[in-house]
Amino acid sequence: MKLHCPKCCYDLTGLSENRCPECGEAFDPGALMREQSIRRPRWWAVLIAVLICAYAPFVFWIPFQHQDVWLWLWPIMPGFYFGFLLHPREPLEFIVMGAATLIILGGATYLASRRWWALAVVLVLLTFWTALMSWGGYGVSRM
Repeated sequence: MKLHCPKCCYDLTGLSENRCPECGEAFDPGALMREQSIRRPRWWAVLIAVLICAYAPFVFWIPFQHQDVWLWLWPIMPGFYFGFLLHPREPLEFIVMGAATLIILGGATYLASRRWWALAVVLVLLTFWTALMSWGGYGVSRM
């Protein structure tokens, strides 16, 4: 296993002393091996899983909605609740929904990419959240 400096990513394999020749940072080879041996989920796989969990609950809307507006709102639907707090149909509502969706998806992807258990927790919570948004949004749209 190759060891890399935690500060500058220099390859530390085969060094005689425990100091990075590139940046001068001291390191403990044992601790560095343990830290670098932890496998983390790949960010692109986490992003795909997050997108599936975030948008899957909204798929059932498509056959029930005869208005085309829901199809172009679909990308910002995970932030539905935050936009709905404002007066419906205001332009700010859609901006808030979009910003909240980006924050939710970005935060979920970041947290889920840290550890495997975090991935499981984030996906369950995200699916629960978006299912609530989906059911609530569907109920509001039928009023």
